[in-house]
Amino acid sequence: MGDTYYGRDTFNVRDQGNVTVNNRGDDRVDVAAAVAELRALIAELGRAGAVAPDGSVADPGAVVAAVQEQPGRLRALGAAVAGGAKDAVLSIVQGGVASLIVALVSRATG
Repeated sequence: MGDTYYGRDTFNVRDQGNVTVNNRGDDRVDVAAAVAELRALIAELGRAGAVAPDGSVADPGAVVAAVQEQPGRLRALGAAVAGGAKDAVLSIVQGGVASLIVALVSRATG
């Protein structure tokens, strides 16, 4: 494996698909954990009917409520977004619902 450079970010790809982003010296962001949180939330929203089987947003209000009502649930995603790895996360988890959730988390992390 090896490191991939994208702008100011260094994506460190390790064995078994673990990815971290190093964008400020020792400041490391665990993209894999952020992706896992995002996928888990999308799966939950899918089971609840807020996300259609094709991954589109069926109920935007339910998506917004899920993100806003459980801020502690998305710690790794918030850290990834705040740490500048938003694009890395979205390149792995594509889709309208992923973009909406990341945008909501971006607003919350400031």
